[in-house]
Amino acid sequence: MEAPVPVYDLDHVTLGVRHLYESAERLRRETGLRSHEGGWLQVMPTAHRIIPLPGDAFINVESVIDHYAELPPGVGAFRTWFEQTTRQADHWMTWNLRARSHADLEDVARRLGGEVVTAQGARHPDGSSSTTVMAPGDAGKTWARGLPNWYHHEDMSGHPVRRTPMTHERPLAALAWLEIGNDPAEVEEHVGRETFDALPLRFVPGGPGLHGVGLRTEDGEEIAVRAASGAAGLAEFAARAR
Repeated sequence: MEAPVPVYDLDHVTLGVRHLYESAERLRRETGLRSHEGGWLQVMPTAHRIIPLPGDAFINVESVIDHYAELPPGVGAFRTWFEQTTRQADHWMTWNLRARSHADLEDVARRLGGEVVTAQGARHPDGSSSTTVMAPGDAGKTWARGLPNWYHHEDMSGHPVRRTPMTHERPLAALAWLEIGNDPAEVEEHVGRETFDALPLRFVPGGPGLHGVGLRTEDGEEIAVRAASGAAGLAEFAARAR
């Protein structure tokens, strides 16, 4: 009998945008969700604003910030794809789970035929930087299929949500739902039955990937953040890059 797959938590969802600061401010005007500085990446010329959510999850608002940096061909091609995808509208790029231990992350890598990848994470204006530890390490197995990747944070005090605690204009009580366009059986096989049952998943038409995030406020209202999924375009990009 196979051992049960551990329960994983939602870590973050990434919303690709054209203008980092204006888009984060637009979300605040429309939803009351505040954001804080999330730093920038060295390898990939993008920067981030962090919208904290309940359960140590967050919306990672991401935008290209250096349109002229000389990059390796694959990275440069991805930058171009990201710019073109977000030029007219926001797109959900990824949704990601969090392993509660490094051993659980190693199990993910083995189960999905990948590896645990450790890489430099975001740099911050105060001079600090973070390290990213994730699996299975192959976007073709996850994001290009509209499915989640996994992350592990050894010290949760450095997690993006906990770096800058904040209260939204409309305080949040819980994550209400995630709208996913994949086949439910595919998602269950990927994340495991326990996590499939634990996450508030809604399955909607529109193709693979994340399509919306619903948040319940402390006063019982609901905030919905919806955008098109970038998964299909990412799959096409990945196929061209092979």
